[in-house]
Amino acid sequence: MLSSLTLFDDFFDYRKPSIYVVSDSQLSAWKRTQAENEIIQLDQLIDSHKQSIERLQATRDQLRKEYPAPTESSTTEPTTENG
Repeated sequence: MLSSLTLFDDFFDYRKPSIYVVSDSQLSAWKRTQAENEIIQLDQLIDSHKQSIERLQATRDQLRKEYPAPTESSTTEPTTENG
């Protein structure tokens, strides 16, 4: 009679981790490739952020144009109180 644990043992493959032996030059080349790929991804991320900044600045400038800041004379007008 099979127990439920035996069925799960067949389902999961408990392999030992693989070990690879590479030369120093191969490791160096792999690290260089990984660094180059990371640089490409970082450049893309920087470009994306620059585009976002430009859009935010354009929106801010449009809002400033549509709703200019109040001048000092308009903010210091006396208010009348009923009382």
